[in-house]
Amino acid sequence: MRRQLEKIRELIGAGMPDEAIRQADKLLIDDEGVHEKEKARLLYLKGLAYMKYSDWKRALGCFMQSQDFDAEGPAVEARQMLTDIMDFYNKDMFNQ
Repeated sequence: MRRQLEKIRELIGAGMPDEAIRQADKLLIDDEGVHEKEKARLLYLKGLAYMKYSDWKRALGCFMQSQDFDAEGPAVEARQMLTDIMDFYNKDMFNQ
């Protein structure tokens, strides 16, 4: 599983988030033998892939699901960062 997780991360870094999402989904669907920490990591990586598309809603959903499996994993920080970004905006810029 470790190699598959690394491959998904490499796909995201190589600008291929759609393939990363497909591979993560395949592993999540065929979850026999996939431990909770691995599910959490797959969902975290899937969230990162959605962030490449600026699909904040899906990314946030993946991070939240990841937290359900691992409350101390990297998705906790990613979710907070994404929430901070979404909460920050300058209302004065809308009228220019």
